[in-house]
Amino acid sequence: MAEQYAPISETGLGYDVFAPLWGILELGAVAASGSGPLEDVSLAGFVAGHRYELDRLLAVVRDIGDFSAETMAIFEQQGGWTDGRAVTPEYLMMYSGCIEAYPPAVDDPLVLRRMVRMGSDLQLATLMHALVGAAVVRGPGLAAAPELVVGAVRAAGSLLPLDTDHLASDVFRMWRVKFLPDILRPDAPTREGAKEGLRQFAHALEARIDR
Repeated sequence: MAEQYAPISETGLGYDVFAPLWGILELGAVAASGSGPLEDVSLAGFVAGHRYELDRLLAVVRDIGDFSAETMAIFEQQGGWTDGRAVTPEYLMMYSGCIEAYPPAVDDPLVLRRMVRMGSDLQLATLMHALVGAAVVRGPGLAAAPELVVGAVRAAGSLLPLDTDHLASDVFRMWRVKFLPDILRPDAPTREGAKEGLRQFAHALEARIDR
Protein backbone atom coordinates (compact mmCIF):
# COMPACT_ATOMS: atom_id res chain seq x y z
CA MET A 1 0.00 0.00 0.00
CA ALA A 2 1.40 3.39 -0.96
CA GLU A 3 2.35 5.84 1.77
CA GLN A 4 -0.18 8.62 2.36
CA TYR A 5 1.16 12.12 2.96
CA ALA A 6 -0.54 15.35 3.85
CA PRO A 7 -0.27 18.05 1.18
CA ILE A 8 2.73 20.36 1.55
CA SER A 9 1.43 23.80 2.44
CA GLU A 10 3.00 27.04 1.27
CA THR A 11 2.58 28.50 4.76
CA GLY A 12 4.36 25.54 6.35
CA LEU A 13 7.29 25.90 3.98
CA GLY A 14 7.38 29.61 4.77
CA TYR A 15 7.56 28.96 8.50
CA ASP A 16 10.36 26.45 7.91
CA VAL A 17 12.40 29.21 6.27
CA PHE A 18 11.43 32.04 8.60
CA ALA A 19 12.19 30.20 11.86
CA PRO A 20 15.98 29.98 11.32
CA LEU A 21 15.96 33.49 9.84
CA TRP A 22 14.39 34.83 13.02
CA GLY A 23 17.09 33.04 14.97
CA ILE A 24 19.83 34.48 12.77
CA LEU A 25 18.55 38.01 13.41
CA GLU A 26 18.59 37.50 17.17
CA LEU A 27 22.05 35.96 17.10
CA GLY A 28 23.27 38.78 14.88
CA ALA A 29 21.84 41.35 17.28
CA VAL A 30 23.65 39.74 20.21
CA ALA A 31 26.93 39.60 18.30
CA ALA A 32 26.62 43.22 17.20
CA SER A 33 26.08 44.37 20.78
CA GLY A 34 29.61 43.32 21.77
CA SER A 35 30.13 42.13 25.32
CA GLY A 36 27.35 44.19 26.89
CA PRO A 37 24.52 42.71 28.97
CA LEU A 38 21.90 40.69 27.12
CA GLU A 39 19.10 42.96 28.31
CA ASP A 40 20.67 45.82 26.35
CA VAL A 41 20.46 43.99 23.03
CA SER A 42 18.02 45.67 20.66
CA LEU A 43 16.52 43.31 18.12
CA ALA A 44 14.48 46.16 16.63
CA GLY A 45 17.61 48.29 16.30
CA PHE A 46 19.52 45.50 14.60
CA VAL A 47 16.73 44.86 12.10
CA ALA A 48 16.40 48.57 11.37
CA GLY A 49 20.13 48.89 10.82
CA HIS A 50 20.17 45.96 8.37
CA ARG A 51 16.85 46.65 6.66
CA TYR A 52 18.35 46.99 3.18
CA GLU A 53 20.27 43.69 3.38
CA LEU A 54 17.28 41.96 4.93
CA ASP A 55 14.90 43.13 2.22
CA ARG A 56 17.25 41.87 -0.49
CA LEU A 57 17.50 38.51 1.29
CA LEU A 58 13.72 38.25 1.60
CA ALA A 59 13.35 38.96 -2.11
CA VAL A 60 15.55 35.95 -2.86
CA VAL A 61 13.61 33.81 -0.36
CA ARG A 62 10.38 34.80 -2.12
CA ASP A 63 11.80 33.70 -5.47
CA ILE A 64 13.13 30.40 -4.11
CA GLY A 65 9.77 29.32 -2.74
CA ASP A 66 7.49 31.29 -5.09
CA PHE A 67 5.91 32.59 -1.89
CA SER A 68 2.87 34.82 -1.95
CA ALA A 69 2.75 38.26 -0.35
CA GLU A 70 0.58 36.79 2.40
CA THR A 71 3.17 34.17 3.26
CA MET A 72 6.04 36.66 3.17
CA ALA A 73 4.10 38.97 5.50
CA ILE A 74 4.37 36.34 8.23
CA PHE A 75 8.07 37.13 8.57
CA GLU A 76 7.42 40.71 9.63
CA GLN A 77 4.23 40.08 11.57
CA GLN A 78 5.69 37.39 13.81
CA GLY A 79 9.37 38.37 13.93
CA GLY A 80 8.95 40.08 17.29
CA TRP A 81 11.01 43.22 16.68
CA THR A 82 7.97 45.42 16.10
CA ASP A 83 6.63 44.30 19.49
CA GLY A 84 9.84 45.15 21.34
CA ARG A 85 10.52 41.52 22.16
CA ALA A 86 13.72 41.03 24.13
CA VAL A 87 16.42 38.50 23.33
CA THR A 88 16.43 36.06 26.25
CA PRO A 89 18.70 33.26 27.47
CA GLU A 90 15.90 30.82 26.68
CA TYR A 91 15.81 31.85 23.02
CA LEU A 92 19.59 31.67 22.78
CA MET A 93 19.49 28.18 24.31
CA MET A 94 17.02 27.09 21.65
CA TYR A 95 18.90 28.65 18.76
CA SER A 96 22.26 27.25 19.91
CA GLY A 97 21.02 23.70 20.40
CA CYS A 98 21.59 23.80 24.18
CA ILE A 99 25.36 23.96 23.81
CA GLU A 100 25.35 25.44 27.33
CA ALA A 101 23.54 24.06 30.35
CA TYR A 102 20.49 25.93 31.62
CA PRO A 103 20.55 28.60 32.86
CA PRO A 104 23.46 29.76 30.72
CA ALA A 105 25.88 32.28 32.21
CA VAL A 106 25.12 34.90 29.58
CA ASP A 107 27.04 37.52 31.57
CA ASP A 108 30.21 35.60 30.66
CA PRO A 109 31.45 36.82 27.23
CA LEU A 110 32.97 33.41 26.46
CA VAL A 111 29.67 31.62 27.09
CA LEU A 112 27.75 34.15 25.03
CA ARG A 113 30.24 33.91 22.16
CA ARG A 114 30.05 30.12 22.20
CA MET A 115 26.24 30.23 22.03
CA VAL A 116 26.31 32.74 19.17
CA ARG A 117 28.83 30.70 17.16
CA MET A 118 27.03 27.40 17.69
CA GLY A 119 23.68 29.06 17.01
CA SER A 120 25.01 30.63 13.83
CA ASP A 121 26.17 27.27 12.49
CA LEU A 122 22.96 25.49 13.45
CA GLN A 123 20.57 28.12 12.14
CA LEU A 124 22.41 28.56 8.84
CA ALA A 125 22.39 24.81 8.21
CA THR A 126 18.70 24.71 9.13
CA LEU A 127 18.03 27.65 6.83
CA MET A 128 19.74 25.91 3.92
CA HIS A 129 17.65 22.81 4.56
CA ALA A 130 14.45 24.84 4.58
CA LEU A 131 15.42 26.73 1.43
CA VAL A 132 16.28 23.51 -0.40
CA GLY A 133 12.96 22.01 0.69
CA ALA A 134 11.04 25.01 -0.58
CA ALA A 135 13.00 25.02 -3.83
CA VAL A 136 12.42 21.31 -4.49
CA VAL A 137 8.67 21.66 -3.91
CA ARG A 138 7.93 25.10 -5.38
CA GLY A 139 11.09 26.63 -6.80
CA PRO A 140 12.21 27.70 -10.26
CA GLY A 141 14.07 24.47 -11.02
CA LEU A 142 17.64 23.18 -10.91
CA ALA A 143 18.87 25.64 -13.50
CA ALA A 144 18.25 28.65 -11.22
CA ALA A 145 17.34 27.56 -7.68
CA PRO A 146 20.75 26.36 -6.38
CA GLU A 147 22.37 29.71 -7.12
CA LEU A 148 19.50 31.47 -5.35
CA VAL A 149 19.91 29.23 -2.30
CA VAL A 150 23.64 29.93 -2.16
CA GLY A 151 22.97 33.65 -2.43
CA ALA A 152 20.39 33.55 0.35
CA VAL A 153 22.70 31.63 2.68
CA ARG A 154 25.55 34.05 2.03
CA ALA A 155 23.27 37.01 2.66
CA ALA A 156 22.03 35.50 5.91
CA GLY A 157 25.61 34.74 6.96
CA SER A 158 26.58 38.37 6.44
CA LEU A 159 24.32 39.22 9.37
CA LEU A 160 26.47 37.08 11.65
CA PRO A 161 30.08 37.31 12.89
CA LEU A 162 31.42 34.69 10.50
CA ASP A 163 34.18 34.35 7.92
CA THR A 164 32.19 34.91 4.75
CA ASP A 165 34.93 33.70 2.38
CA HIS A 166 34.09 30.03 2.94
CA LEU A 167 30.64 30.41 4.46
CA ALA A 168 28.60 28.81 1.69
CA SER A 169 30.90 25.79 1.52
CA ASP A 170 30.93 25.39 5.30
CA VAL A 171 27.14 25.61 5.55
CA PHE A 172 26.70 23.17 2.67
CA ARG A 173 28.86 20.59 4.39
CA MET A 174 27.06 21.01 7.70
CA TRP A 175 23.70 20.70 5.95
CA ARG A 176 24.80 17.63 3.99
CA VAL A 177 25.98 15.82 7.12
CA LYS A 178 23.17 16.88 9.48
CA PHE A 179 20.13 16.42 7.27
CA LEU A 180 20.68 14.28 4.19
CA PRO A 181 21.57 10.83 5.62
CA ASP A 182 18.31 10.44 7.55
CA ILE A 183 16.28 11.53 4.53
CA LEU A 184 18.07 9.60 1.79
CA ARG A 185 18.62 6.23 3.40
CA PRO A 186 16.57 3.46 1.71
CA ASP A 187 14.17 2.95 4.63
CA ALA A 188 13.50 6.65 5.24
CA PRO A 189 9.77 7.51 5.08
CA THR A 190 10.30 10.21 2.48
CA ARG A 191 7.52 11.04 0.02
CA GLU A 192 7.81 9.69 -3.52
CA GLY A 193 10.19 11.63 -5.69
CA ALA A 194 11.62 13.70 -2.84
CA LYS A 195 14.78 11.66 -2.40
CA GLU A 196 15.82 12.02 -6.01
CA GLY A 197 14.94 15.71 -5.98
CA LEU A 198 17.12 16.28 -2.92
CA ARG A 199 19.97 14.24 -4.38
CA GLN A 200 19.92 16.27 -7.56
CA PHE A 201 19.81 19.51 -5.59
CA ALA A 202 22.69 18.41 -3.36
CA HIS A 203 24.75 17.54 -6.43
CA ALA A 204 23.96 20.91 -8.01
CA LEU A 205 24.98 22.76 -4.84
CA GLU A 206 28.19 20.73 -4.64
CA ALA A 207 29.06 21.67 -8.20
CA ARG A 208 28.76 25.35 -7.32
CA ILE A 209 30.34 25.66 -3.90
CA ASP A 210 32.09 22.53 -2.63
CA ARG A 211 35.13 22.31 -4.87
